[in-house]
Amino acid sequence: MLNAPRIPELAQRDRFVRRAVAEGRVLTLADEENASVPSQKVAGRTVQLFWSSPIEAGRWAEALAGNRELQDISLEVFATDILPGIATAKGFVGTDWVSDPIEAEIDPRDLLIRLKTEAIPLYAAAAREKREIYLVGNAEGPMLTPGMQKPRSADKLHVFSHRPDAEAHMKKIAGKRVIVEPIANFIATTLPWAAAQNHPVLIEPVRGAGFVEVKAADLSARLAAPAAEPAAKSA
Repeated sequence: MLNAPRIPELAQRDRFVRRAVAEGRVLTLADEENASVPSQKVAGRTVQLFWSSPIEAGRWAEALAGNRELQDISLEVFATDILPGIATAKGFVGTDWVSDPIEAEIDPRDLLIRLKTEAIPLYAAAAREKREIYLVGNAEGPMLTPGMQKPRSADKLHVFSHRPDAEAHMKKIAGKRVIVEPIANFIATTLPWAAAQNHPVLIEPVRGAGFVEVKAADLSARLAAPAAEPAAKSA
């Protein structure tokens, strides 16, 4: 079993998460053969090395590969492709690696959850700037995604920041239309309705990386805008 991380390791991981989300990218070595090291904690496992700072990444690229050549990886690619691949290979992620005697070796699944959670405020800010979100609907209004049958779980309200994602989900649940809903209407009407009916609200803070459940009241507070918008329209 992997030992619980120490406080310095946790701080290193959390700094990486904050920077990666804020910058929208991570860095690794251009020479992929040198971009991993053996795990210090689990025999036979590999740790893939990533950095959130170009200065630190360049310094370690020179130390490990003899040059300062780096790969710049977008947050979306890191979250949707690289982390799942590392998880499948049963590897770990070295976050802001510095060659300490004991390094942070992070489970990629845990790191993905933390990245998505950290990205929620930026997701909300982008929605406020765009001033609308997308829902799947039918003639009556927003549609819910049926919960799992065994055991039966609550039907869920999926909220999308990009129309193509809503269109793809519409096909999955046999929806009839995409609702383009102004933020003010979403806050005033849809979120209170979901909360009153105990329907979980799901958003995707990092596009393509999977949904996270958020409390309706918390999402409402993050999305709160100073001006009212017109009523929802279908598109």
